[in-house]
Amino acid sequence: MSKSIRMFAAAVTAVAATVASPALAASDVPSFVEDGVFSVCQDPTFPPMEFMSEDQKPVGVDVDVVSALAAHWGAEPKIMTMEFSGLLPSLAAERCDAVISGTLLTAERQETFDGAGYLNTYIVIVAKKGAEPFASADDLAGKSIAAQSGTKYVEELNQMSAALEAKGLSPIKVQVYPKQTDAIQQLQVGRVDGVMTQDTEVAYREFENPGQFETVWTVPLEAPQPYAAYIRRNGDDKAMLAKAISALVADGTLAGIVENWKLLPSQLDGIGK
Repeated sequence: MSKSIRMFAAAVTAVAATVASPALAASDVPSFVEDGVFSVCQDPTFPPMEFMSEDQKPVGVDVDVVSALAAHWGAEPKIMTMEFSGLLPSLAAERCDAVISGTLLTAERQETFDGAGYLNTYIVIVAKKGAEPFASADDLAGKSIAAQSGTKYVEELNQMSAALEAKGLSPIKVQVYPKQTDAIQQLQVGRVDGVMTQDTEVAYREFENPGQFETVWTVPLEAPQPYAAYIRRNGDDKAMLAKAISALVADGTLAGIVENWKLLPSQLDGIGK
């Protein structure tokens, strides 16, 4: 991690840890922090959302969001790291209170868990700098595209590939890797043509190492699909989570996190409303 990012991480963590929240009524505190600890499952391989620092501690946007939520509820934050594919199963098994780990808000996931968005984002395909942009999904035909296992990206790519075949075009060569960093590494060494990821990761990598990557396609959506905090369904816990996110938007805490990690203020548009 570069000196600049270390400074951002330290600054944001300090802010998140020292935000003074007024005493909350018992009805405003979710059941999962009644023990005074807010435990969250994360896969720290997806910068800038979460990744490991040089001293092997989780840092990133989501780590700071966890700290801010914990401070709001008067609880101690606790990060539990694991592979992405194990996040939601661990939440279901009550190994942690929440999943806040660059996890998109989807209807499928909300069939099992409650979720609340906290940061807007778009799915993109990134390639090496200088690659030609894609005019449409048809340009994916025959391309080797990497994605992290257990993510929505794999399903998205498989659906796109099936649609291409239905049109008589070559399918996408979908390459799946256990970690997002593995997928990016395959792009760097030229084993794949692109990686499906989020605009947040592209922004981070461009800030850290300018000139290495190029966004060649943004998956069309009617609206941005936010990253979400997922929790188990239990009484009013979802309402308390949404209320806490609204409070962090209102007091500027989330805006400070976004600014310090060099993301866009517009990524909070509509969040907490």
